[in-house]
Amino acid sequence: MQADVDALKSALAGDDDAAVKTAYDKLNESQGKLGEAIYKTSQADAAAGASAGPESEPTADAGSSDEDVVDAEVVDDEDEAKK
Repeated sequence: MQADVDALKSALAGDDDAAVKTAYDKLNESQGKLGEAIYKTSQADAAAGASAGPESEPTADAGSSDEDVVDAEVVDDEDEAKK
């Protein structure tokens, strides 16, 4: 892809509009292929992570205790007084 960037820079330095368009199109195609490869790799990584099973992911209980959980509701006394 770096070669395509360099080719576009060289084409921009010249006066040939067709060469600029060709170099731009080639760079754009290279970027599309790179994006597609990155997407496929991330999809494969996600699929591999999902097939690893539940032992690979931490559970909700890991490192926490139910005794520390406090369920509360915030009540604004001023709003209650206005009613």
